Amino acid sequence: MKLFVCVAFTLIVAAQVSTSTLNSISASSKQPLQALTDEQKKKLDEVSKECKTESGVAQDLIDKARNGELVDDPKLKSQMLCVAKKANLATAAGEINLDVLKTKLKKVAADDAEVDKLVQKCAVKKDSPEETAFEAFKCLHKEKPAFSVVD
Repeated sequence: MKLFVCVAFTLIVAAQVSTSTLNSISASSKQPLQALTDEQKKKLDEVSKECKTESGVAQDLIDKARNGELVDDPKLKSQMLCVAKKANLATAAGEINLDVLKTKLKKVAADDAEVDKLVQKCAVKKDSPEETAFEAFKCLHKEKPAFSVVD
């Protein structure tokens, strides 16, 4: 479930990660990183907009999250869970879909061992699906800022 949160957060944050930030990350990584494509940004914006209607989260909290500042807010957590579900990173019950998460992580991780390490570290079930998604996104953003929940 925590992984689900990480994925949702990554969707939110990935749209705002600058190319210069990605280049500096890439320089210290074995694998080159790329900014989100225009298509990914469009998908992320669509999903985020749909979820904002459901969660009622304030736009400023979404903007802060996209810039890496995760505010401990119930509506933001609902937003992240919603995004994770729409990206198939979480099930309808709010549990992290590990297979989908691993597939998406392979795009930004050096190898399968790193993917497994990230899953073990970030996909941790919390007291609620919303908390799991929030903490997972927070963890994934910290560990892999270029991670994206959208393809």
